[in-house]
Amino acid sequence: MNVTAPIAKTLHQTGLPLIHLWIYNHPFVGISDQIEFFLSILQQNGYIVSVGRHPRTDALNVVIENFSNPTARVLINFCKANAKRVAVIMTEHLDFIDDEIRIHGMPLQNNNDYMNAARQTARIKCLMDCACYIRGFLVLGDLPELRNIGLMMPGLAVRTLPFPRIDPPPSPASWEALPADLVFTGVMTGYRATLLKNLETMLTVTYPKEFLSRKARDRFSQTGRLVINLPQRPDWHWLSLMRIIAALRCGRATVSLGTNDTSKIAACCLQVDIAQPDWELRLKDLTLRPSEIFTKMLDNYHAMADDFSATHPFPADFFDYWALME
Repeated sequence: MNVTAPIAKTLHQTGLPLIHLWIYNHPFVGISDQIEFFLSILQQNGYIVSVGRHPRTDALNVVIENFSNPTARVLINFCKANAKRVAVIMTEHLDFIDDEIRIHGMPLQNNNDYMNAARQTARIKCLMDCACYIRGFLVLGDLPELRNIGLMMPGLAVRTLPFPRIDPPPSPASWEALPADLVFTGVMTGYRATLLKNLETMLTVTYPKEFLSRKARDRFSQTGRLVINLPQRPDWHWLSLMRIIAALRCGRATVSLGTNDTSKIAACCLQVDIAQPDWELRLKDLTLRPSEIFTKMLDNYHAMADDFSATHPFPADFFDYWALME
């Protein structure tokens, strides 16, 4: 995508650097929520942002982490040829604890049906191969934490992008007329399949049998009273921040089963402890109050976002310094 005259004029008037989200290493459908978050918070802070499959030499290029040997080489070659660096949006829970790299809270080479051991190792190796061409890491909201990542990759800044404002669509004319109590749109794992099978014995639960585009996913979510969040496995520690925000954008609150997360997005999601004997009754009760719960969760989201931005203001200095260096 080339800079047009109107964009160049707008950039000159704002005095802000042009930002480009370079999404060459992902299928669009897999990162649409991250793109929405990134575009929203940048635009709400006055930046002109473009998105495309090719990098731009006239902009600050941001990529989303997920490198293989070929895609890492593409990034390195571009940066070398154009004296550029990129910022990397981190999406996976990657930490360095007790002199050990951990992914999703577990040591490398752990066996699971969400991301196999070979892919874990290759993904981290390729990220480290690109380190010389990375200006810094960006985190969308407060997750992932990236604990002690500076010990693993010294010299790279970790900066936080605060939560954007949400303008939800109108509520449905009749919540009672919706076909499902709960909808789920995440990637299926064995543990999630077991939870869904149990849910289907007490409530109407729907989930797509294929991966949906963002618009199709949002339409699907609007067929239920509540969106359900299910951890990938029993020891999964975190809520899906992007799923909860996406649900709020399409007018639905999220209920999470079997999690006890204390991250910021927990204020905007009801967590149900499935170890408690009465959890089924509580979940059924929640499905009877979707409008009330949505209004409360959206209010909680904006209160949380305001508090978060007060302590984690938009990192304009990061982009200004980066633009000066390039």
